[in-house]
Amino acid sequence: MKKILVIVAVLAAAAIAAYFVLQNPLGRLVKLAVEEFGPEMTQAAVRVSSVNISATDGRGALSGLFLGNPKGFKSDYALKAGTVKIELEPASLAKDVVVIRRILIDAPQIGYEKAGNITNFDAIQRNVEAYLGAKGGKGEKPKQESGKRMIIDSFVIRNARVNYNDMLELKLPDIELRNVGKKTGGATSAQVVKAIIAELNTQLAIALAKAAVIGSVGGVVVGAGAALKGLFDK
Repeated sequence: MKKILVIVAVLAAAAIAAYFVLQNPLGRLVKLAVEEFGPEMTQAAVRVSSVNISATDGRGALSGLFLGNPKGFKSDYALKAGTVKIELEPASLAKDVVVIRRILIDAPQIGYEKAGNITNFDAIQRNVEAYLGAKGGKGEKPKQESGKRMIIDSFVIRNARVNYNDMLELKLPDIELRNVGKKTGGATSAQVVKAIIAELNTQLAIALAKAAVIGSVGGVVVGAGAALKGLFDK
């Protein structure tokens, strides 16, 4: 009788554990991957509060996305977003290349800072490139990642607000990257991050340059010229 009770207790405990683990196994794996490899790639804090993705229809979201700054920068964050919506192709989860239909980051807050001759996004971009081995020494091969690769049909950042050096705030034009990784039959996570950071870095520089021009010719953006002076000083 005791053996039967022990077996029942063990099975019950296993069932309870399985219930909590299987509630959102994909989301848990994504959260683990983001928080483990994100800091390695960017040399900055990367975390998410939670991830929920349905393996049935491929829809889900990351909540509380946070990207910190590399050493040498004072601002609290480089990017933070309340919600990141994701839509992927469920059938591709069992394949080597995962197809992500859409990633949407809506209304993120971006902290753009210059320290010395580089900005925080310059530093993050360089760190990701170094992770890939793109700027290694002569004869050094780019770092190869194991695991699944991905194709992203559409990656969108919209309604972003940018704070530059705590002196200037402006709205960043919407950004969309299409068919990321498609030409190569799939990209690694680091290659995807590199493409996103590079485009975001470019658009930030353009937006701030435009703000400087507007401020200098019409004073539409109060203090823009002074706030951006340091960005273009050599």
